[in-house]
Amino acid sequence: MDEKQLERTVRLFCQAVSSQVFKPALDKLADDDLTQVQLACIRFACLHPEPSVGMIADGLGVSNAAAAKLIDRLVKKGLLIREEDSRDRRVLKIKLTEAGQDMLERVCSMEDQYFGSVFQQMSSESRQDLECGIVAFLRVVLEKPEQVDEICLKCGYSHEFDCIGNLRYRELAGKDKEKV
Repeated sequence: MDEKQLERTVRLFCQAVSSQVFKPALDKLADDDLTQVQLACIRFACLHPEPSVGMIADGLGVSNAAAAKLIDRLVKKGLLIREEDSRDRRVLKIKLTEAGQDMLERVCSMEDQYFGSVFQQMSSESRQDLECGIVAFLRVVLEKPEQVDEICLKCGYSHEFDCIGNLRYRELAGKDKEKV
């Protein structure tokens, strides 16, 4: 395969994951009328205990104003709540509601099912080849710790030290990436 065809294949791969795994899971919850950005906000709130608006903004790569509007919409949908910090009333802590937690669990379960279905249809050799190719690609494009920070999934308390992002960060910085 020449480089141009490989580039096109990588683009198709990214589109396929988005349109055939993430979008269908979100579409099945169409009655919740959620966008990918709203779902990312809910995931972030789940993985980071009581984040502030600023933490969510940093985690999603948006402005504080955009994060505040996003949170407002999710509060109106009953998926998040805002609480004042007991030590500083100026600080708002964001929490997932029970409905938000339930919705996130349903989406994650569907995504896991979609990925699992695809992986089951692939031979173990093909899965291993896919993993090796993706890891090799990430090792080449992630040349600086800041680049790892930029694409980090921000897994929060579930930060896994064997994540390829953390392993690459360790190779580049000589230490593990901090939980974010």
